[in-house]
Amino acid sequence: MHVFGEGFLDAVGSTPVINLHPALPGAFDGMHAIERSYEAFQKGEVDRVGAMVHRVVKEVDRGESVVVREVEIKKGEPLAAYEERLHREEWEITVEATRKVLDGV
Repeated sequence: MHVFGEGFLDAVGSTPVINLHPALPGAFDGMHAIERSYEAFQKGEVDRVGAMVHRVVKEVDRGESVVVREVEIKKGEPLAAYEERLHREEWEITVEATRKVLDGV
């Protein structure tokens, strides 16, 4: 869980860089997204949660989505149960997004 400085993107130039983020695009940018999205769902503030792999840009978690996946969540379930389902989806979309990006290089 690191946010790289602007110099990182300057150093890699045109090399594609992707990031796995445990939230849907535009939601819960930055740290602790799993806990924040879980809490928001339990409070009825959001009705969908998920994960994405996106291209890295200077704005944290704001790059173009490569793969987006909604993840089932249930009212009243323990955070650990949601996290387990989320992580399974993350593993899949990481592979899928890497393949997509590499195919485009």
